[in-house]
Amino acid sequence: MEAFDQLAELYQGEHSHNPYQAALIERIDSLVPAAAAILDLGCGTGVPTAKIFTESGHRVVGVDISEGMLKLARDQVPAAEFVKADVRELPGDFGTYGAVTAFFSLLMLSRADIQRTLAKIAGWLEPGGYFGLGMVNLDADSLPIEFLGVPVTVSGYPQDELAARVTEAGLVVESAETVDFTPAGGPPESQIFVLARRPE
Repeated sequence: MEAFDQLAELYQGEHSHNPYQAALIERIDSLVPAAAAILDLGCGTGVPTAKIFTESGHRVVGVDISEGMLKLARDQVPAAEFVKADVRELPGDFGTYGAVTAFFSLLMLSRADIQRTLAKIAGWLEPGGYFGLGMVNLDADSLPIEFLGVPVTVSGYPQDELAARVTEAGLVVESAETVDFTPAGGPPESQIFVLARRPE
């Protein structure tokens, strides 16, 4: 995943203006208390997620494995705290948050690691806290592809199966929708956005 070091600016240019992602961020922002702490897994360059949340007064902790992404994030969103780490290796006691987001970062894990990470996310959420998830709509486990010219492996689920995995982690799915989004450089992608909540 360190391959993303060289792609930070290109990735931001193509993927930081997704209106569906922005809408889910804004929805979470309206649901959690004003000073709630928010964990952004696979925070990338900090734009748009950490930027929107910090501008609303939230304390944001962003986690990413790519130092190139984190350098941009620290420059662009100085109010947030950014940590270099592999999300798979974060401890179960990493903290307690009013919301957790993971926009297209769990995509880079195997299905087994996705399920383990979802279970940890449920544990990091405060009772009543919200989870925002963005994934590419695909039925695959560790499928090799080329992304922005870099070889990576990706995993995913169709919408109903993804919602079932989130439910199995102990969260209540509030909404799930599949949308079509075309990044600035194309090609179009079918994406799934899920909003879930930890029961009180």
